Amino acid sequence: MTIFDRTMQLLERSLDLRGARQQVIAANIANEETPKYRATDLNFGQALANAQQGKLPITLVSTHQHHIGPKGNGFQRVTGRLEEVPAGDLPLDANSVNIELEMAKMSDNAQQYNTAATIISMRLRQLLSAIREGR
Repeated sequence: MTIFDRTMQLLERSLDLRGARQQVIAANIANEETPKYRATDLNFGQALANAQQGKLPITLVSTHQHHIGPKGNGFQRVTGRLEEVPAGDLPLDANSVNIELEMAKMSDNAQQYNTAATIISMRLRQLLSAIREGR
């Protein structure tokens, strides 16, 4: 038995993936002026939703304790998929970064990261309160 439930595990993984997505978005913004640069995005929303519903990726079974296999619970195996952002008409330098879109994605991602961090913080405060009241 653990003191952290599935929600905490899901939020923890969400923070990891949102941090990685923030780096991808920042790289797009930094390369706005780079000729032939193609914008990418880290997509993981559907994978997290499936994990929350118990539809985890394929699980490997090891027949011996020394075999290499995935570690951790199902949420830790949820990964994102790095995909190229579709671009309409490309300018002469063939750079597909749309700075307005990237800034909007960065703002949305940061807001969702902060929301998950706030929820985790509240849950940890509840746990700390329960520990202190047990004196």
